[in-house]
Amino acid sequence: MRVIVADDEPLAVGKMQSSLACIPSVEVVGCARNGVEALSMIRSLKPDLVILDIEMPGRNGLSVIENLRSGEAIPEVIFSTAFAHYAVKAFEVNAVDYLTKPIAFDRLRDAVRNAEERLAARTANQRFSELQALIASLQAEAGNDGQAYEQELWIRRKEGLERLPVSSIDLIEAQGDYVNLHIGDEMHLIRDTVSSLCHRLNPVVFVRSHRSFLVNITRVRGIRRKAGGRMELTLDTGRLVAVGPSYAESTLKAVNAKRWR
Repeated sequence: MRVIVADDEPLAVGKMQSSLACIPSVEVVGCARNGVEALSMIRSLKPDLVILDIEMPGRNGLSVIENLRSGEAIPEVIFSTAFAHYAVKAFEVNAVDYLTKPIAFDRLRDAVRNAEERLAARTANQRFSELQALIASLQAEAGNDGQAYEQELWIRRKEGLERLPVSSIDLIEAQGDYVNLHIGDEMHLIRDTVSSLCHRLNPVVFVRSHRSFLVNITRVRGIRRKAGGRMELTLDTGRLVAVGPSYAESTLKAVNAKRWR
């Protein structure tokens, strides 16, 4: 089985190549760093299978599939993702496999084996139809959910830029024209504002408890009452976060708590 791997993270590509080398039936014929390269390689190399990262710059994995045309050589597709927000049911209903990072070897091997079986059982036209149905299902789900919220932010490390899943952030704190991202004991300063992020991040997960704070509600361990009727949140890390008077009701509603008397 001739395979293309498409992922913008070199480390992820290296690990995938090492894992695929342990599957005797697999030959890796190309590695793409972004969606544009992936689409070009699919058309030129005509692989049997593409393992396609959903989150890539320029053109993401779903966009690659949208740009395939009926009559082209359509490979089997296994999507990979570092995030769990994609519609699992949509993948299952449309018989398209996906892998959640970090990818266990056994899970990868099973996905490749399933892809081999599907490749033998279906025509290119059937694969094309199922992939287009998947895109339609995901778009419908996105429409039901409303706005598509950001799932990652870029942070700077010594080695360069690194993509950070927003789900890993405990707290976002305003610092003038910047914000501090608190992840456990780590802090990362990026150029952004709490007001902007408040509109770009999913309000089901992040609540603005104060003009200076956005809190991941899954990290809230408790609520403390202070003098004068004020409140503060206790995070899993032990950090205390102020709740501004004008944000009190929305914060309590977000964490599914009620005011005490």
